Amino acid sequence: MNCLMRQLKKISNWSHSKRALSPIFATVLLASMIIVFGSVAYYYSTNITTNATNSYVNSMSGSQQSIAERIGFENVAYNSSSPAKLTVYIINSGSTNNLQINSTFLYDSSHNIIGVYTFSSGSISALKPIDSGVPTPNSGLNVGQEAYFTITLGKDASGNNISLTSGSIYTINLITKNGSDFNYEFSP
Repeated sequence: MNCLMRQLKKISNWSHSKRALSPIFATVLLASMIIVFGSVAYYYSTNITTNATNSYVNSMSGSQQSIAERIGFENVAYNSSSPAKLTVYIINSGSTNNLQINSTFLYDSSHNIIGVYTFSSGSISALKPIDSGVPTPNSGLNVGQEAYFTITLGKDASGNNISLTSGSIYTINLITKNGSDFNYEFSP
């Protein structure tokens, strides 16, 4: 019994001595803090890297499509009745499908802007494929497909109807959804 009492006293003394356990707890606490902060830093840097990579891939994809876009102007027909209209015939001669037009600028021979026309404002009619004749709003041309659209010229800054002068040279600047631009000169 005396032996048992001595052992209990040793255990009691050992549990009251904080110096023996303090370095162990400090080491475990420090290691767990390093693991937690390291994990947070790893996931944060992984997230930033993934976002940057995805952004780069998306921009390069758009650039590749923009480079592959080609529009051929086949004809421009001018109708001087009020309001004046231009019918523009185009073909997708590039290597990318779903070519979409965003806006069109019309310049005079001095390179002054006569008008800015967009599909969203309604001043440009929907693309009408020549092979089917059915309008395709908000869709584009596939490779080799021909289509036409009509631009209503509208009014100038003074409120007069815009009309084109016969024998003058005008330029149509067509811009696609990917930012490619194509020019065509014509004379009414």
